[in-house]
Amino acid sequence: MTYLAPDRSAADQRRLARRTFRNLAVTAVDLFRLPNIGPEELTALFEMRGLEHVDAALARGRGLVIATAHLGPYELASSCVAALGYPIHGMVENLEPRVLEALATYRTATGVQLVNMKNGLRSAYRILGQNHILALIADRVIGDTRGAIEVPFAGGTRLLPVGPAVFAQTTGAGLITAFTSPNPNRGPRYLIEFHPPLFAEGRDEAERVRLIRIIAQRISEAVQRNPDQWFVFQPNWITREHA
Repeated sequence: MTYLAPDRSAADQRRLARRTFRNLAVTAVDLFRLPNIGPEELTALFEMRGLEHVDAALARGRGLVIATAHLGPYELASSCVAALGYPIHGMVENLEPRVLEALATYRTATGVQLVNMKNGLRSAYRILGQNHILALIADRVIGDTRGAIEVPFAGGTRLLPVGPAVFAQTTGAGLITAFTSPNPNRGPRYLIEFHPPLFAEGRDEAERVRLIRIIAQRISEAVQRNPDQWFVFQPNWITREHA
């Protein structure tokens, strides 16, 4: 929590950490309810802003990459998008088969399809070729760090995966960042915000870095607005001496 709240006392940082675990438990309870609630009850949990950006990107016919973070009830949010009728597929890390099967029970309850990161590259390109949505968690590198990009992030420096940018560059798909958080307004419990789409302007490394830096900035801002809703517990911070 030092990076996310550097101006707070150690006691405040401990309280922030406790709230984070409490919020994770609340999110898990909502996710476990998913197979037993209908689409209308699910979508009633969310206020959506910027859904027109999703429609505009899909209207181009080249698919859509959504880059999001382990922020708030992000899995429940993808199910909400599916319940609205959007064909959405989530890429997941390579977990033990029985764990993946259990997760699929919840994630596919309203139509979200899963793509295994280990062997799902061809499927991901097929998804975008069908003008569907490919959702990627973009705030943490899993496994091999080769090709990851070092970026400023929430007061520190982290490595972020290049996948969202690579898919956009190689397919022409739109690239949207979207985040879920508690709704600060009266009404539905949660808020989903979709940002205007990015489009790759080339296939070179410089363009890949540009896109990832924009994603990093947007994720960083979202995390700093709701630090106790960010559910990444691996350190993964890069520490450097500044000149």
